[in-house]
Amino acid sequence: MPHSAGDEFSALKNRTEQNLVEFLRVEADLASTFCTLAETTENPQHRAELLGNIRKAASAIRHFEPRIADPSAREELLQKADELDQFLAEISS
Repeated sequence: MPHSAGDEFSALKNRTEQNLVEFLRVEADLASTFCTLAETTENPQHRAELLGNIRKAASAIRHFEPRIADPSAREELLQKADELDQFLAEISS
C-alpha cells in the first residue's frame, strides 16, 4: 500500500524534529566543554570568546525549544540551557 502525502509529511516532520533535538544536544555538549575551557584558560580574549559561545548555545536552545514536541527532550534541553546560564552567572560574579 503506497504511503500518503500526509504520512510522508508526518515522517519528515518527525525526522526534522529529531535532527533539531540532536543538533541542540551537540550544541549543549560543546558548550559544556567550553565551560571547562573557560574555567581553565588564562587568556582573557579566549575566555571572552568561550563565554560568548556558551551564551549563544543557551540562546539557541531557548530559541528552538518551542519547536520540540517531545516533552522529555524539551525538558532535557531546557535543563542544559539553565545549567549553562547558571555557569555564566557564577563565572561572572
